[in-house]
Amino acid sequence: MVKLRLLVAVFVGTLFYTLISVAGGRDGLWATSQMQEQKQTLSAHTAKIEKTNGELSLEKIALEKDLDVIASYAKKLGYVSEGEKLVKLSGLAAREVHIFDPGTVERHHEVSYIPEWICKFISFLVVVLVYLVLFLLDVQSGNVRLPSRRKRIKSVGGIQVYDIQQI
Repeated sequence: MVKLRLLVAVFVGTLFYTLISVAGGRDGLWATSQMQEQKQTLSAHTAKIEKTNGELSLEKIALEKDLDVIASYAKKLGYVSEGEKLVKLSGLAAREVHIFDPGTVERHHEVSYIPEWICKFISFLVVVLVYLVLFLLDVQSGNVRLPSRRKRIKSVGGIQVYDIQQI
């Protein structure tokens, strides 16, 4: 375990980095779900505009080619053809004119995601923490011994000699 300590810590850190990136990274699941929501909104908006466009196209073709439609619009404007008598009735509700809604502008919104540097920083912290845990487990099991801080005393022929560093 002593030799694999660093390798295991790096493996766990890399695994953690991969999981964070897949879940919340720039191309992760969170960003993808936000893009799908935007796609659905834009698709619904596009379908509504296409429906309005179809209705207006039919009305335009009818105004260009159908004489009955042209005559009805002319009568609304007060034109009377030869041989017709105009009778105005008061008290009837006026026919309401359909006004087409052109819609509103839908723009792309930036998606939220976890930046790459945060993913790397968190994975680096995981590597350090896993390494420390494995190191402490090795120290506790006795595989690694830490040097003691006591001054080493050497004895030469019954005389104690202290190690002193020279400057």
